[in-house]
Amino acid sequence: MERRQHPRVQIPLLVGIKHPSIGQTRAMARDASEGGVFVHLDDPKIKRGAKLKVTLLNSNSVDNQPTPTVDMEVQRVEADGIGLAFTNATGTHLWTSVQRLREELAIGRDYFQVHQSIVVVNAETQILTLQQNGKWLFPGTYLIVGEDWQAAAQAFLNHQFGFEAPTFEATLAIDSTPNVVLPEAAVMRMIHLYRVTENRCRLPDDSVYKELRWISRQRDVEEATFASDLYRDAAKLALRRLFDEALIAVS
Repeated sequence: MERRQHPRVQIPLLVGIKHPSIGQTRAMARDASEGGVFVHLDDPKIKRGAKLKVTLLNSNSVDNQPTPTVDMEVQRVEADGIGLAFTNATGTHLWTSVQRLREELAIGRDYFQVHQSIVVVNAETQILTLQQNGKWLFPGTYLIVGEDWQAAAQAFLNHQFGFEAPTFEATLAIDSTPNVVLPEAAVMRMIHLYRVTENRCRLPDDSVYKELRWISRQRDVEEATFASDLYRDAAKLALRRLFDEALIAVS
């Protein structure tokens, strides 16, 4: 059996379905092949052998491929969806050409999880650092697919630390080095700088972080054991940025 160098990820396709028994509706399609596709529907009110129209709705996410509307036939009906078969060669070709592009995404090569870390600067021009598993880092969380990254960062800071109105200022670092040992764990890391009006914060009782510390000196960065050089470099860059701003303010 051939073993791929990188595990593959199948992204579902958003489709529109049209039939008199169900009207027009949207659904997620998976497991596309040359023979057909399975479309997820809750308690589908349609019979085997029914003919319907299926339109790919999100083709703009796959390099502007033409949006196919194809004739398909219901081959099986299950509680969570329907199995559809293509009724002609044209439909098969249009559909699989789009699906193939999505199936070719390789974890660790074309696909990364996205993790956002946030350098929080308080009203006293101090930087928030957190201790986890004996090492220091910045507050951070994974970005859920479909979320706005700034809204997600603001919501995270508000929920976890009580910062009322964190304001984005700059992106300090981006790193997309994949994990070559375990490609499934490949992560694109982004570190942003945010300002808050509060001077202090507290960790929630269920926090994954053991301790928090506000720092304002380069020596604090040098003496701390950071989880990675990426965090250390971001801390240095943030402090240098704040120092330059202070010089400009008094000049």
